[in-house]
Amino acid sequence: EDPTATQRRRSARDVILSEANSDRIAGTLCRMRGAALKLGQMLSIQDESVLPPQLSAALERVRQSADIMPAQQLNEVMAAELGLNWRDLFEQFNDRPFAAASLGQVHQAVMHGSRTPV
Repeated sequence: EDPTATQRRRSARDVILSEANSDRIAGTLCRMRGAALKLGQMLSIQDESVLPPQLSAALERVRQSADIMPAQQLNEVMAAELGLNWRDLFEQFNDRPFAAASLGQVHQAVMHGSRTPV
């Protein structure tokens, strides 16, 4: 094989998989929801030999750092699931989730008449 062609492929790969581009991939996937974020998270747990180190590091950040759902979207989802007055079901509801992932997030709340967080 032509050594120059091999060098060009390596050079192109190095540009595409630069640290800056890996950071862009991670940042974009962290802002996404659903299948795209889940795909990034699944790729992050692959064997180290499957992906280049820069991409593996970026995807690990994706796995650890899914962005939280915006407040408006949270209210829309909860209203669709529990009704427009969903907040009335709770004595307390923490709008800031304590866990977030690609397919959902977890909020702490206290139902009326209960002291136990749900």
